[in-house]
This record gives sequence, C-alpha cells and structure tokens, in this order.
Amino acid sequence: MKIVHTSDWHVGRRWKGIQREGELEAVLEHLAEFIEEHAVDLVLHTGDVFDSRNPPAEAERLVNRFFVRVGRSGARMLVIAGNHDDPLRLDARAMLADLAGVQILGTPRAGSRGGTRTVATRCGETAIVAALPFASPGAWVSALDLAGDEGVARSKYARMFQLAVGDLCAGYRRDAVNLLMAHTHLEGAVFGDSERVVHLGEDWAATVQTLPAAASYIALGHIHKPQRLPGTLPAYYAGSPLQLDFGEAGQEKTFVFITASPGKPASIEHIPYEGGRPLVDLRATLAELEVDAGKLQGAGWLRVTVPIAERDPDLHRKVRALLSNVLVVHAELPAAAEAESAASEPRLRLEAGVAPVVHYAAYHRREHGREAEATVLETFEELHAAASGEG
Repeated sequence: MKIVHTSDWHVGRRWKGIQREGELEAVLEHLAEFIEEHAVDLVLHTGDVFDSRNPPAEAERLVNRFFVRVGRSGARMLVIAGNHDDPLRLDARAMLADLAGVQILGTPRAGSRGGTRTVATRCGETAIVAALPFASPGAWVSALDLAGDEGVARSKYARMFQLAVGDLCAGYRRDAVNLLMAHTHLEGAVFGDSERVVHLGEDWAATVQTLPAAASYIALGHIHKPQRLPGTLPAYYAGSPLQLDFGEAGQEKTFVFITASPGKPASIEHIPYEGGRPLVDLRATLAELEVDAGKLQGAGWLRVTVPIAERDPDLHRKVRALLSNVLVVHAELPAAAEAESAASEPRLRLEAGVAPVVHYAAYHRREHGREAEATVLETFEELHAAASGEG
C-alpha cells in the first residue's frame, strides 16, 4: 500500500501583510501530481488544513479542489481537524467530501463511533486507521484539575490521550495495514522555530510510550518541523508545506511517502515540496543590497539586517525601494550607539493623564528607529478602544 502523509497546510493564512495562496496552490499542485503519478492508495492529512476557524472562500476553494482531484485519482483520503480548524465545520463538510472519497473527522470520537476507519484501497489491501483529531486540554482536563496542581493536570491530559489511543487501536487486524493519525504534541518532538524540545510538564504533551507498537506507521500533525520522534516506532511529524515564519528559514519542507504491507516494517521516504518561496535571513549593508538587488529579488521572502553607523529614520523605505520582497528590516547600530540611544530615549511611566498611544509611539521609536506613521497610530487607538470597551 502506497501512502502519503501531509499536514499543517494553514490555508488562508495572512502573514506580514501578504497572502501566500499562490505558493500553496503550487505546492498542492505538485503534491497532487505526485499522488497521481505514483498511484498512491491512501492520503493522510493530520490537521490544520486551514489557518482559522472561518477561512476565506478562496482558501476553501483551494482545499476543495485538491480533495476532488485526489478522489478522481483513485486514492482514498483521511483528514482530521487540527487546533486551527473548526471541528464542527469539518464534520459538516465530511458529508460532501465523502462523495469524493475523502473522509473527514472534526471531533474526537470513540473507535466504535467512527474514530477507527476501515479503508479498502485500490491495491487490494485494507487499512485500519485510528484517527484522533485535536483534543484541547479543556476537553479532557476540567477547571477543577487546573485549579489544583498543574503538573497533575498535564499528566491527566497525557493519560487521557493514552486511553483514547488504546480505544481507537483496539480494532487493529493482523491482515491489514494498521495506522494511527493524531494532531498533538508528543514528548521529545522539536518545535519548528527553535531547537526547544517539547517536554511533558512544560506543554500539553503526551508521551511516546502511549503510541501503539502494532502500527505500521504513526502520522502526526501540529509541529511544523518535519521529523521522526525518538525511539524505534515509525512515528513522524510531516511538518508544514511552507516555511511559515523566519524561525523556519533554511528548513527543508517535505511530505512522507510510505510503502506498507500487513505485518511488515514500512518503507519511509521524505519528498521535498515544490512551489513554495523560501524565507531568507540576510545581513548586508545598503551598498551590498544595491549591488545584489537583481539576484535577491528572486531569493524568496527576506528579513534583512542592515548595519548602519547612526540611526536612519528612512532606512526601511530605502531597503524596500531596492527589494520588493523584503518583509522585515532590522537596523544594526554599533553597540555603543545602541546603548546611547536606549539611554537617551525617554521612557514614560504608565500613569494617569498619558494617553496609551503616546507610550506606543515611544515604543515604536525605540524598536524601529523612526516615528510611527499616522495611520499606524490611528489603528493603535482604534484597537485599544475596542479592547477596552470604549469603541
């Protein structure tokens, strides 16, 4: 049985003022072509299909088009909700998606109530899929638990995860390809934007020991860095198809291609996605940016750090005039100049009579080395009024 594991698309995400639907469309085109060309039998999506619970119509159209194309290819597909998805809306979508050969599970449920799926594939083999959508801490841990020892509450969450997995995997068969898919943190996983490892007690994480040894493959979603969990089990986070922030700059994004047969170890390959623009961290002077502007325009989305001798309020405009693909500009002053600037910047105390927008304007000068534009200050005031119930 040929299986593809993909995850964490976050379709509809708006980031730093840009929409990346075009990139995602290209990525999903490449993924669909792979599924068609390799006659994939089963596609697993482990959650965060969308970036929000109320995605824009363009995002839904892109996802629906992919589902229909996969169904027409002859592959079967299973999708579970992630923490960014609306589980009830995905459950409602499931009735129509089923017509395209796509099964969707929005809310966690017992194995006997549809949490465990039996999927007959075109290769003639059957998959038993234990599917566990995202379960928020509130679903398994009560307010009374949280009011007590937080460590005990986190341990209870891990135990509930173990019980749910045990129930879902009870339907495994020796003559089938047994699979588990879940959207969760698991202890030992590395976050996508750092080398910090998820440890039980510092996050709502379950332990690797709760995973079933009888599974041919364990498909995980929620963490954006593609990785295999430590240990001997075939447990993998597929990761996201795009680098979603600059903490992921330089990280190769892949989906997992699995070949599995009943009772035999699965073969695992990591296939790089194609179509996404990379995120690039760059340090260069204005003169260097001007010389390399032609080459850098096609380098992807840029975060640029520019060394300067003294503060330049016009630095952002100068950099963006050279490079339209710059999303973030940082000014790097000599250490002595930074310290002098910070010491000379007046710091206002939060006291009666000083408008919050004045504090924000001072913060903006310190952080960005220039005055905030009038529209930014107006937006701040509108948001502050809304948040404080004044608007």
